[in-house]
Amino acid sequence: MLAPIKFTEDEVASALSLWSKCHAFLVSLLDETAVKNWIAPIEPCGIKGEELTLRVPTEHFAIYLEENFAREFNLMLQSYVGANAILIFEYRSQTASLPETPASKQEEMPARKTENYVSFLNDALRFETFYESECNRVARMIAQGVAERPGQAPLNLLFIYGPSGVGKTHLSQAIGQKVQELHPSMRVCYVSSAKFEAQYVHDARFRERGSFIEFYQQMDVLIIDDIQGLVGKEKTQQAFFEIFNHLYLLNKQIVLTADIPPVEFRGIENRIFTRIQSSVMIPLERPDIELRRKILRSKVAESGVQLGDEIVEFIAENMQNNVRELDGAIKTLVIRAQMSQREINMSDARQVVCTSINMEKPEITMDRIQQIVAQEYNIEVAQLRSSTRRADIALPRQIVMYMTKKHTDHSYNAIAERLGRKNHTTVMHGVKAVGDRMSVDEGFRQTMTQLESLLTQPAL
Repeated sequence: MLAPIKFTEDEVASALSLWSKCHAFLVSLLDETAVKNWIAPIEPCGIKGEELTLRVPTEHFAIYLEENFAREFNLMLQSYVGANAILIFEYRSQTASLPETPASKQEEMPARKTENYVSFLNDALRFETFYESECNRVARMIAQGVAERPGQAPLNLLFIYGPSGVGKTHLSQAIGQKVQELHPSMRVCYVSSAKFEAQYVHDARFRERGSFIEFYQQMDVLIIDDIQGLVGKEKTQQAFFEIFNHLYLLNKQIVLTADIPPVEFRGIENRIFTRIQSSVMIPLERPDIELRRKILRSKVAESGVQLGDEIVEFIAENMQNNVRELDGAIKTLVIRAQMSQREINMSDARQVVCTSINMEKPEITMDRIQQIVAQEYNIEVAQLRSSTRRADIALPRQIVMYMTKKHTDHSYNAIAERLGRKNHTTVMHGVKAVGDRMSVDEGFRQTMTQLESLLTQPAL
């Protein structure tokens, strides 16, 4: 910024007198909200010839005036200064008081801040409860920096993005909680895009549209979660832009979250898109193995249920998508342990993992059938192909015959060859024997059902 222009006392006095007329002129042209937010903060500095210098809070503020009120200011200049008049803006320092709180009224700010409103912050979502590892350490450090110095560039516009369930809401709310702790006079509000949309629709239908916008324009820290929810909603985007731009120009703190980076947005106004692109962007990645272990161990400790280290490790290795998945798995196992009044075993964990995540079902082959049956009956696969007729081997061998015939395209001859049998009649007999026993033996039928269910479970 250029050095401020020096004016004589007469030039300052002339500007003060002139601005009172210009101010009245602008008030007659603009609505009350525009006057309050964009005209009231302006101060006259001085006038030299036909060059009128006005002081505004920031450069962004001046740009907004030029983009949105050029016609009104041109009419003002032509009417009160001259046909060739020039308007010059001078900016206050970053630490100067903002429009809502002139320097002379700084001591009154806490009173304004204590007006009744709801921040919608969840007390449980704090930095202290945000699990940290290599995958999110930088994001947390940046978020803490924002909370300590809200509104300071370049972090006054923060965009957090990442897939569902990786901690975006937690981190953004933690910022709000810390701001309230360190800066109790600041007004902080958290809102999801869905709630923002619903509030806008309700306000537009039952009240004056301005009250919705003015409420959010009073915030010092505004957190909007899942901003991608505004895609395609043009009128709501217009309201959002008015709020966003007002806060941004006044160096307030804005925190936005989304499931996708801005470059993937479709159906967002270009003026919103370009401003979001100028934000500091921090990605949150899927939890790494270190973070998953840390979360699981903490959840298990909180539950009071005993869960072996091998089970925790099994879940951590196989549930890799997000934190909510891990939380759901632990809750399911805890409820199961409490209801059954027994310890959780690996079979329970395997079942929960398989039903909680979308894993590709394995191809059913004769080799897989032999492995499952051998494991269930605690024998070696090679024993199924041996010539022994021992009962503890013969039954599992017949089960392999039955399941292979049912679940694969193998012929009787092919099955016999794979199992080292002399001819197909042995396989036919084995298949029939298993079918007959299932029809009369409930326990055996349940065993077969369990074995067949294992065929379609992922090989974890």
